[in-house]
Amino acid sequence: MIGRSLMILLVSVMTSTAWAAEEAGTGGSTEPAVASDNGGKKRAKYKAFSDNMLGFMGVGEVWQDAAIARVHRSSRFAGTGFYAAGITPLFGIEVELGYSRMTNPAVDKASGQQTVDDTSFEMMPVALDATIRVETGRSEVFFGMGPAIVAFNDRSPTNAISGTKLGIDFRLGTRIRTWFVQESIRHDARGVKRMDFELLLGRRQHQMFGVGKGLNLSAWRVGAGVVARL
Repeated sequence: MIGRSLMILLVSVMTSTAWAAEEAGTGGSTEPAVASDNGGKKRAKYKAFSDNMLGFMGVGEVWQDAAIARVHRSSRFAGTGFYAAGITPLFGIEVELGYSRMTNPAVDKASGQQTVDDTSFEMMPVALDATIRVETGRSEVFFGMGPAIVAFNDRSPTNAISGTKLGIDFRLGTRIRTWFVQESIRHDARGVKRMDFELLLGRRQHQMFGVGKGLNLSAWRVGAGVVARL
């Protein structure tokens, strides 16, 4: 009986020691560190916000409001910055912030002639999109949709209008990998991992279904820029 009891105690101690060693090796978690695909090959789990991107683009916009085209211009080209991150291998988020300012000679309403005074039109568009991303070898194709907010300030010698417009942003684009930055062989290396070249086609839609008054800042958007993956 004593020998049997000692055997049971020894097995229990060995089991407890092995379990503690396993937990120490996995950081105290009983979840597997890797997942297996259908072929039985192990692959690392995707960690949310492990793929972060900072980018800068030059974006051209073409507006559909005739009042803007008559007083200012029908289009503009300006710079925008954005941050994007992956939540899963397929889904992600993207936040874009831009700013533009146009100045033009004022026009006298009675004569239709330009005056010595100027008009100005400022815009600050912001978009928060949920994105779907698909890797295709050296490139990535993405589609995004989400709310868009545009703060604007329209000034003339005799009047000033400012406000905020709510809308929906749609975008479709691709990010093409470049060799401007060499990737580190260390998996825990920080900083810029690689540089991509981005092409963008988008639509910002305000006053959908005829709902809303005032300036309609809906616009087609075309852009190109560089993206740093962190």
